[in-house]
Amino acid sequence: MKKELDMLIEFHEKYQAGINRAPSLIDKEHGLNRYKFMREEVEEYLEGVQTEDLPNIAKELADILYTTYGTIVAHGLQDKIEDIFTEVHRSNMSKDYHPVKAVKGKDYSEADIKQFFK
Repeated sequence: MKKELDMLIEFHEKYQAGINRAPSLIDKEHGLNRYKFMREEVEEYLEGVQTEDLPNIAKELADILYTTYGTIVAHGLQDKIEDIFTEVHRSNMSKDYHPVKAVKGKDYSEADIKQFFK
């Protein structure tokens, strides 16, 4: 993940797209733009699924990651996101899984994200 985040820092520096070096909120307009970027790529992924176009699906998955990593950098979470991801994974692994979705069963424990912001 670090390699990809470093690439996005390089991109954001080149295009002055905004980088925070510490965990930060971004202004609402910037946040809305980040959301729109990610939503657009998810919608393009759906088009690839509907047209059964695997190369396009692969490209859109990379674009989803690109916009997501860019949003991580915009929020200054690049030094914390791997630990946060690990904690979310730990929480997800505590869920009960059924054919259609994961549910919060008796062994579920919520992800403790606040621990990374003390």
